[in-house]
Amino acid sequence: MPTGNHLNEEEWEAIASVCRERNLWLIYLAWMERILFDQRPYRHPASLPGMADRVVHVGCVSMEQRMIGWRVGWVVSPAAIADDMARAHIYNGLTPGGIAQAGAVAALQAPPEDLAQAVAEWERRRNAILGQLEGLPAVRPAGGWSLLMDVTALGCSAADLSAALADHKVAATPMTAWGERVAPRYIRFVYSREPVQRLSQLGERLRAALEQLC
Repeated sequence: MPTGNHLNEEEWEAIASVCRERNLWLIYLAWMERILFDQRPYRHPASLPGMADRVVHVGCVSMEQRMIGWRVGWVVSPAAIADDMARAHIYNGLTPGGIAQAGAVAALQAPPEDLAQAVAEWERRRNAILGQLEGLPAVRPAGGWSLLMDVTALGCSAADLSAALADHKVAATPMTAWGERVAPRYIRFVYSREPVQRLSQLGERLRAALEQLC
C-alpha cells in the first residue's frame, strides 16, 4: 500500500537480518497480506529465522474483507510487549461497536473461497488497467488495490495531471503527501472498486488529459 509491492525472499531476509542484529521489533501492517496476484507465495515475517518473538502483527477487516469504515482490527504481539501495545491502543485506537464486531466475526468465518474470488476479481481489474496503461510508466502491482504511474517521466507534475484527469471524469491521487523525494513523482489509480467495463475507458481519457497537459 499504495504500490502493490511484494517482498521477495532476499528482501525479507535483509529486513530480518537488521532486526536480529540490532534487536528491533518489526511492526507488520498486515492489511493486504493475502491480496496477492500471479500466484505469488504468502510469507509471514514471523516465520523467518529468529523473528517469531520480534514481529508485532497489526491486522484489520478493512481491505481483505472489504469492510472499510467498520474500524475493526487486532494486534498480535509477543507477550513481552503486550501490555505496552494495549496502552498504545487505548490512546490511539477506536472502540468498535457491537454490530461492527459481529460483522467482523461473520466475515472472518466466511469460507476461503470468498476471499479467493475477491482476489481473482481484483487481479482481473489489475490486468485491465495495465492494458489501458500499456506503453506508459506504470508500476505493475503484485497485489493490493492500486497502482502507481511515474508522471515525472512524462514531463508532468502529479498534481497537474490529477486536475486534468478530473476534467475527463477520472479520479487519480497525486502522491505529493506520501513523501518528500520519491512519492511526488507518482499518481495513484485505485482499481478495486471499478468494474472492468469502466476501467476500459481509462486509456482514452488518460491520453486525452496528457495531450492537453504535457
